[in-house]
Amino acid sequence: MCIDVDFSLALNDRTGKFFLGKDIISSLGSGVGRVHYGRLHGFPRNDFVRRILGRVTHNETTARVNRSRLISFFPVIRDPRPTLHLDPLSVVRHRLEPRDIVLCHDVGPITHPQYFAPGVDELYRRAYDQIRRIKPHMVFVSKTSQREFHRLYGEEYASSNVIYIPTRLGIKEGEGCPVEGIESSFVLTVGSIGNRKNQARCIEAFSASGLAEKGWRYVIVGGRESGADTAIQVAKQTPGVVMPGYMTDDKLRWLYRNASGFVLMSLLEGFGMPVIEAIEHDLPCLVSSSSILTEVGGEAMLDADPLDLESITAGMRSLAEMPDEERTRRISQARAHLLNFSREPILASWRDLAERLG
Repeated sequence: MCIDVDFSLALNDRTGKFFLGKDIISSLGSGVGRVHYGRLHGFPRNDFVRRILGRVTHNETTARVNRSRLISFFPVIRDPRPTLHLDPLSVVRHRLEPRDIVLCHDVGPITHPQYFAPGVDELYRRAYDQIRRIKPHMVFVSKTSQREFHRLYGEEYASSNVIYIPTRLGIKEGEGCPVEGIESSFVLTVGSIGNRKNQARCIEAFSASGLAEKGWRYVIVGGRESGADTAIQVAKQTPGVVMPGYMTDDKLRWLYRNASGFVLMSLLEGFGMPVIEAIEHDLPCLVSSSSILTEVGGEAMLDADPLDLESITAGMRSLAEMPDEERTRRISQARAHLLNFSREPILASWRDLAERLG
């Protein structure tokens, strides 16, 4: 058993895709022949070189998608072993074959291009067209993503499997550091701030709920993405909303440990790891209905229509005012569902897949 891995996303990405890729490579161990970081087979030793290589890799990807004549001087990559692509976009730099494996988190750039940087949809469209033509082995991080992919790109692939993202090591370990200015009861949202995560509408729902007048706070943490300015402006005008920006792990641990509930009304998710983290901290959760988040969270989730202000408002009230008996029941259900994301069985599934296909 031996496969190669394209982990070029590690040059620019520090989201859940990055941590999953590290887990997979570590789990496969000696079963990995070599790892591609763009055109290199070793991760850059300093941040400056990483950024340069990331830009060069992105430029090559863009040139291949745009069919630039200059790119004809650089042959596509083809290894003698099967290649595992940890993101569909890397296939455009390779000669994809049916024996290869492609990991797909979601098809959001195709179905919801408005939530991504201009041109990202075209890059992924070319990648998915190549995947549809060659029909390699496909792995998805959720049943939701698997169904959506096959709806768009058909069936009859070499294989199609769902392997969930495992829980991250150390998420509950270590001391928590209090976040200044947050003392009263609060509900929490974690995730990049912008249109996709829907924080502006959630802030309006919190205002309409009347919870601020009862002493509640709504804490929203995360970095910025498209639409962040609107959410931040609405937050500044809404009593009870605290938006402290990106949090270090120790401060994030404190927030999870001290929150009374968790809210994620995202309009598009690849997986929704913050929901897993909230469950690990015994927080009841309010999530977007009919989404990947209900699959990840299971029956214990409260859910609301993320496009309906009244639905979110009612959900926030239910979350904040949840009776102790219901809270205990939902936490127990969520803990049981969390077993679906246990690290060892999931990483064993990757080893089994590589053993069969390598």
